[in-house]
Amino acid sequence: MSDQRTGWWTRFWARLATGPKMLVILTLGLLPLGVVAILTSIHSARENSAERARQTLARLDDKAERLNELLARTAGTIRAANAAVVAAPPNSQICEVALRRLGTLQAIPGRYALYRTDGQPSCASAGFAPSAARVADPGSDLAIGADGQALRLVLYDDFGRIEGIAEFSRAALRDLTFIPGTSADFDLELLGGGRRMLLRNDYRAVPFVQALSDLAPIGDEGFQLRIRLGAAPVRAVDVLLILLPVLMWLAAALIGWIIVNRLLLQPLGRIQRVVSLYKPGDRPLDLPSLRSPAKEIGELGQAFDQVTRTMARHEADLEAAVERQKRLVREVHHRVKNNLQVVASLLNLHSRGSPNEEVAAAYASIQRRVDALAVVHRNHYAELEENRGVALKSLVSELAANLRASAPAQAAGMQIRLDIAPFHVTQDTAVSVAFLVTEIVEFGMLCGASAVSIVLEAAEDAGAARLTIEADSLVDGFDCDPALAERFDRIVIGLARQLRSALDRDPEHGRYAVRLAVIDRAEA
Repeated sequence: MSDQRTGWWTRFWARLATGPKMLVILTLGLLPLGVVAILTSIHSARENSAERARQTLARLDDKAERLNELLARTAGTIRAANAAVVAAPPNSQICEVALRRLGTLQAIPGRYALYRTDGQPSCASAGFAPSAARVADPGSDLAIGADGQALRLVLYDDFGRIEGIAEFSRAALRDLTFIPGTSADFDLELLGGGRRMLLRNDYRAVPFVQALSDLAPIGDEGFQLRIRLGAAPVRAVDVLLILLPVLMWLAAALIGWIIVNRLLLQPLGRIQRVVSLYKPGDRPLDLPSLRSPAKEIGELGQAFDQVTRTMARHEADLEAAVERQKRLVREVHHRVKNNLQVVASLLNLHSRGSPNEEVAAAYASIQRRVDALAVVHRNHYAELEENRGVALKSLVSELAANLRASAPAQAAGMQIRLDIAPFHVTQDTAVSVAFLVTEIVEFGMLCGASAVSIVLEAAEDAGAARLTIEADSLVDGFDCDPALAERFDRIVIGLARQLRSALDRDPEHGRYAVRLAVIDRAEA
């Protein structure tokens, strides 16, 4: 599977143009620097965010300090007022003065009650009559009301006797813990004694803004003040500091790619297009003007121009040499054909002038074979321009016409039927076919056959054809000279071997067949 993935990536990378490849390489090369810059910016942004979070949570300490200061001032004021009430003579106005002083000294309104040593209230705010029991330990007791709407502070003397009680409403504590000039978007709770007092419930979560929460101790009774608020949002400058390295990294890769593409790849691409359109025989290469500081590109264009001029000269020389060679080959085939025709004519003259019939027949037989060679050379000469080999259709047709013309008197009525497919063969194959046809047709003429049928058709396998010749003289038991038949068998078997094919004989129907290797099939 990994080999397939590697092969896919290799093929994909090979198909990419040089421009995208350079962009990828430059991007990956500058990636470490970009990653370092991004990590540095993120670390700096986190430190700034942590600092702003510390500043935000510092408001909780201010709120807790206000509550602790309220409780401490209340405790001191109650004890001082209670001592003054105890020391004052009966029926004095000290109670009203003490309560008024308690209300004046506190930052928020509240209700108060002072007690004598016997546990009975000596002074209390209007409508405020709390009940409290004696405890064993001196000090104070802080408690949240059952409904969470009030905070009560109870003070005890050194003997555990109650000295005074102060009670503050939730609304008063809410106002006390709010710092003017700051946002009210936060949650604030007072926790202790298993109860909670919700002082503020104004925080609303905002996307991409972190929610912060913290606790601060209140008094000595294990109370805590809990705040929940959103951190300061990320500023535009922080986003810019994070994105700036990314932009610099992309800009560096893009600028490098633009420089390489415009100054190197585009000029090379223009040269490549001109060179790819150049064809042998065209006028010298006309390169476009290249504006590039790289002088090597200009020199490369000049080198291409020189190469094309050199190639043009060599092509002209080669074309002239090929043309001379063609003329020489045509001349050779023409002279060979003429010479063979001269020899055939001489043999024909000797055959006609010979008083002996056997000698005349021998001359005629030799003439037919020389004539067959001449036909092969003539057809090969005709096909030299297209270089497709020898056309068997025209070859066999002309050969059949010559055989009819040179037939002896007793074979003047013999028919030669042709069904030849348009195949081309090499010269060697054409010579063997011409001799094979000549031998079989002549054997039919000498043995008194009534007709000879020659068929050339496509074989089952590609690149081959099947030549079939059928004649009366090829049937077993046909009346013919045994010596002639024996010589005929040796010759046709030898010709079949030259064609590199086994001779397929059908003596019952008088049919011989042989397989031929062909070059191509021409249009009919």
